[in-house]
Parts: sequence; structure tokens; C-alpha cells
Amino acid sequence: MNNDINKLPTLKEIESNLFGELQEIFQATLLSILDEIDVWLRDNRDFDRFENREMQETTLATMFGSITINRRVYRDRETDVRVALIDKYLEYNGSDSLSPFLTEMAVKWAIKGPSYRDARDRFCDLLGYQVTSHETIRQEVLKIQPKEIVSEESISKKEKDVLFLEVDGLNVHKQNSSRKNREIKIGIVHEGWEKRHPSSSDYELKNKSYWETLENGQVFWETFSRYLYEKYEITNNTHVVINGDGAPWIRQGVDYFPNAIYTYDRYHLKPWIKRALGQRTTKERRQAYIAADENDPIALVVALAEAEKAETDAEKKMEISDLRQFVLDNIDAFRDYRDIIKEKDKSLDTSWMRSMGSAESNMNLFSRRLKKMGYSWSENGLKGMLAGMIHRFEGTLVKALEISSNALKTGGDQVKDYPSFAPLLTERARPSIGAINGHIRVLASQDQNKPYGRALRGLAGF
Repeated sequence: MNNDINKLPTLKEIESNLFGELQEIFQATLLSILDEIDVWLRDNRDFDRFENREMQETTLATMFGSITINRRVYRDRETDVRVALIDKYLEYNGSDSLSPFLTEMAVKWAIKGPSYRDARDRFCDLLGYQVTSHETIRQEVLKIQPKEIVSEESISKKEKDVLFLEVDGLNVHKQNSSRKNREIKIGIVHEGWEKRHPSSSDYELKNKSYWETLENGQVFWETFSRYLYEKYEITNNTHVVINGDGAPWIRQGVDYFPNAIYTYDRYHLKPWIKRALGQRTTKERRQAYIAADENDPIALVVALAEAEKAETDAEKKMEISDLRQFVLDNIDAFRDYRDIIKEKDKSLDTSWMRSMGSAESNMNLFSRRLKKMGYSWSENGLKGMLAGMIHRFEGTLVKALEISSNALKTGGDQVKDYPSFAPLLTERARPSIGAINGHIRVLASQDQNKPYGRALRGLAGF
């Protein structure tokens, strides 16, 4: 008895062995299902249109291991192209090396980061075999199409009194270019704030969506504004609040909407004050900080002017002067935007509105994957990753992958007038046998005499 106990496998070994056995069983199950579907399609196809020509093998990596499907290929007499009906029905490309489900998971892991190689290695750790290469995963990401401006009269536009835009730029390293960096211009539109859950003290942006471009500021605002005009009913009474740093291309956004407000991002203001007043007293800096917190640009200008007057270092004096002049040139940008809206429309309730400044936290979502890992990006690689990240943030990644997969299929092999698939799901061709005929590997291996092997043999006998 003691010897038997000493030979017991660990829980890790039992779990690992069972997982391997389950993979084999489900692999056989999947192949059996696919074979039945292929036979059913053979017998229920449009015989006048589809001529059965040959059997063709295709190999796919799945969650249960690599499988080889021997499926029927037909000649479509209408289009004179070869088509595997099972590929069309099950919505996958027979030439792909990954199953649609594995493709979806691989792309998600690659986008979340930190790298394509990490996504490849995760599959190996989880499934116990090398599913694919990091380059294959990268190619799947590159297939993702960016968001498009959809103009459909059937879709009603949203009507909002106020729209909030958070705009910022992110510099990333660029490959094979005389320019070391490339700026990504990113815009986030949202409709306000809502609690994460009813009892939460934390808020999240309501109905946020993203827009990005690698082009200049003019192209950014032309495309972003078109996207917004297609999504929202923007009129002369719609307040558009643009929050960002002092970059000229961000401030140009007010020219694209009839009733726009530019407000300077407070996240960038205090570091600027700290740099400019770095050699001044704590009291002088505190005076500037208080003016910034109270959204009082006049008090801020006064505090900066006093510090500038007392500064003796010529370089620091110029830095304080630049900040003071910027505040003077953009007085309204340092006021509370809610006060400005209230002045324009006294009937509008602004009590629910919160301070702007979520651009930086949202930029960190991009920065962690695109910049902080130290990677350099080709233009195509950067565009693909940006498209994938935005689709993931907006919850449309799965749909984008389906669209990309369908777009790659050749135009001539679209099959129409499929026979109904419902009978395969409802018709019972033979009585249920209750289980799949198969074997458990441990019962035929050298482990069969170990305690858990004897226990499984005993259960099989039971």
C-alpha cells in the first residue's frame, strides 16, 4: 500500500495527462464532425451546378492539435472555378494554417502584447505544441482593415448637446527611414462619463470611439471630422469640446466645427509650470498651481509674471515668458470649459460634466504596445497594429477579422443558393451511441500499471 502511494502521480501530472487525452479525443471528434458535414454537403448540393471533382487535403492548427481534413472539391459550372463547399459553409479559408478560433486568439494576444513572439510562445505553453510562427501571427494582424467612414442614410445619426474630443500625438520609432520617429495622431470622441457600476466611485468614458492617422494635422481633422459628422448630428448648437496639449495641429480642430471650444489639457500644464518655475520658490510654484487648479488664467498670468520678474537666469526667464505668453494667447483654453458652455447656453445643464484630461491615460494604452517596449515599426506593421488595437478597444476585433478573412477570398468563388444547413443539425441519421469510440492513451502505455492507470482500467470495466 505504501509503495502504491509513493508511486502516485502529482496533481500536475494528472491534470497534464488528462488535458493531453482530452485534446486527442476532441481532435478525433472534430475530424468526425467535419467528415460528416462534408458527406452531407456532397449528398445535398446543387448537382446541376457543382461537379464533384476530387478530394483535397488541408492542414489546420486547432486548439486540439494539428488536424488534416480530406475534403471534397467541386467545379462550379456557373463560374468555372474550384470550390470546397465545406470551406464556404464553415466560413474559413482552406489555405490558412490556423483555424479561425486560433487566429482570433493569436491576434488578440499579439495586440495585447508584449510581442508576436510572446503570443507564439503562449500557445506552445498552453497547448503543448508549436502552433505557428510569430511571422504568421504578424501577417494575420497586417490583414486587419482600419475603421472606415460609413455613410448610410438608413443609419440615424446621434443627437448630442455636447461632444468631447480628447486629442494627442504619440511618437514611435520607425524602421528603415531617415526619420527616426513617426507621430501617430489619435483622437477619442465620447459622450461624457458614467460610473463603472452603480456603486462605484470610478468613472469611464461613455460610448467612446477612436480615430488615428499617420498623416499631418490637416488630414487628421478632415478625416476625423467626417467620421464625426457621419456618426453624429452636429449643428450650430452642438458644443464640441477639444482637449489637448498646445500643439498647433490640435488647436486647428476648432475650425472644423461650428461651435467648438479648445481647452488645454491640465495633465500637461502642471509639468510645464514645474519646468518653467524649477528655480523659483515653493511659494511661487504653489501660487501658479492653485491658479491652474481653479481654472483662473488671469491669476496664473499674474503668478507667472511675478516669477518672471524675480528670475535672474536669462534662459529660465525666457521659458517663463513663453508659458505666460501662451496662456495670454489662449485665455479661454485655461478657463473651465463648463463655464464657457454655460455662457453660450444658459439652459444647458453642465453639473454632470467632469474635468477633461483622459487623453493621456488612453494614450498609455497605445504607448505600452507601440513605444515602451523599444520596438521600431515599419509603416505597414504600424498601421496593422493600430487598426487591431482600435478594433479591440471598441469591441469590434472579431468582426474585423471576419471581414479581413472574407476580403481575401477570390471574387469568383462566392457560392450562392446553398442547400439548407438546418437538416444536418436536426435530422438524426443513426441512433446515438452515447460516446465516441476511442481509447485512452494511458491504458495502452507503460503507465497502465501505475495506480491511476489501474484506477482508469477499473472504471472502464465498471
